[in-house]
Amino acid sequence: MLKKKQMIRFIAILLVVCSIILTWRWFDSKEWLSDVELLFHQPNWLAFMLIVYLASFLFKTAAWRIYAGQEVKFAVYFHAISYSLLVNHILPIKVGDGVRTGIFMKYGGKSWEEAVHSVAVMRLLDMLILAGIGGIGIVRMGLPSSWIWVTLLACSTVMLATAHYLPVIRKFPFVVKHSAYFQLKMLSGKGLVILGLITLSWVLEAGVIFAVVQMIGLQLGSMALVWANSMTIAGQIFHITPGGIGTYESTMSGSLALLGIDGKDAYRAALLSHTFKFLFAYSLGGYSLLRMPLHWREMKTWIRRVTGQTKSRSHSKVRKED
Repeated sequence: MLKKKQMIRFIAILLVVCSIILTWRWFDSKEWLSDVELLFHQPNWLAFMLIVYLASFLFKTAAWRIYAGQEVKFAVYFHAISYSLLVNHILPIKVGDGVRTGIFMKYGGKSWEEAVHSVAVMRLLDMLILAGIGGIGIVRMGLPSSWIWVTLLACSTVMLATAHYLPVIRKFPFVVKHSAYFQLKMLSGKGLVILGLITLSWVLEAGVIFAVVQMIGLQLGSMALVWANSMTIAGQIFHITPGGIGTYESTMSGSLALLGIDGKDAYRAALLSHTFKFLFAYSLGGYSLLRMPLHWREMKTWIRRVTGQTKSRSHSKVRKED
């Protein structure tokens, strides 16, 4: 576990360093401000970005509600995701899911265990779908590592589908219970709907970079941009700064450069799209603060509970409060 964390941190630092180099080489404050003004001088594209990005979160919310239970109001799921987005854009560590879990537990009438399960499954499905989109893109581009992506994705899918029946898994009642519920939901007709909604949400999110590319006059197909967006979001696993500053710019710039965009233009597009996402995260989070007020002390407790669970598992201890 420690080596894995060290590896993730090392890659995260490397990506941030790459971003610093890109910024040193290409950042121009006047050009950036001019690009930000484009968002307001071209209201049609700004409206498009707001609609597709908001819709992407609505589809994620719908998928989560179908999985976790439709007896809980849609607004509870939506505000939980909104708060998660806000926290991840404020804190240097990605702990928004702790707040998301706590809100679902508090307002959804669920136990902490049930809430953690549903949030973890949604994150797992997010990563699998992003990996699938990334793998398809890499195969289509004919990169040498294509077979590795295909193999890893296929193995992950098989493991998820058969995990409940493995003798090793059956030795852990806690894991058996949750894997059984996961299979019950995902192997039913609802499973395809959930996967479809999550996939559509990531396709819609790519609409942000699509609009940015159009505004600054670059030429790139929509499907290529879906791939670039998916690779960038998957790269946020290496989140060590508020909103993934640095990580986002490095992965988005690199993805666009692989698609043939000039390096400086790729960095420019990455910076503008990330600026928009920051503004959106704060605006949507502010709306949720008004509609479903929370105290920071309460959010802090949920965050500590999630990070505390992670630490306790790695040291084979159980916290009394859990």
